[in-house]
Amino acid sequence: MNNTSRLATGLGLVFLATPLIAQHGHLNSGALGKNQGDALSFLNGSNFASSSGYTKVLNGATTGNYAGFYEGGITFTSVHGLSGTDSQGIPYVADPNSAALGSFVQVGIVSVTGPAGGSFQFWEEGATSPTFNYTVGYNSGTPDLVALSDASNGAGTPGGDPFGHLHGRRFTTTTPGEYTVGFQLFDTSVNGAGGGPIQSPSDILTISFTAVPEPQTWALAATGAVVLGFLIRRRR
Repeated sequence: MNNTSRLATGLGLVFLATPLIAQHGHLNSGALGKNQGDALSFLNGSNFASSSGYTKVLNGATTGNYAGFYEGGITFTSVHGLSGTDSQGIPYVADPNSAALGSFVQVGIVSVTGPAGGSFQFWEEGATSPTFNYTVGYNSGTPDLVALSDASNGAGTPGGDPFGHLHGRRFTTTTPGEYTVGFQLFDTSVNGAGGGPIQSPSDILTISFTAVPEPQTWALAATGAVVLGFLIRRRR
């Protein structure tokens, strides 16, 4: 094996051994069924759960609205319940695991754990300061809610598509460290029995976040370790 191959193999092994650290992803919401009282569900939540090894990295920002914060984003969506064509003429199809037609899906942060003195923030698209702020230790069964369904497309109306795919939202913290944040889905429509929601709340999904002082220092350290090991072996 030549030197280039050895280095490439070493780098590959390091990154395979490193816990999954993703910088962007779409967390899709739907339901376990469409009947009255069926629970909402994070359809691909197992890929984001803290138990999976997924960690969302929040990198330090020095300019713009997020200056002084560690920031990053996950795009939460609600999948289509109807088939059709979007404004650009691109067809889409209903997802069999969507929430019921007429439901309106929202998400709330129900718990935050992390370093002492830390806090965790949510920013709505276009916000110039945090929309919601949660100190470490926060735990609530009645959280602030953020719409995932898109009301401008008729979501929440009788028979309306619960779909939504909204970008530009961010999560931040002002304190570096490891955080675990609990998220839960709620249907806030009034199209169910007795003028209430159709779907019941989802199970809580916990996601790990890491606020790091310097972006990608973990990758630089890993690369340095591999290069050092390669050079030592070459000298022997």
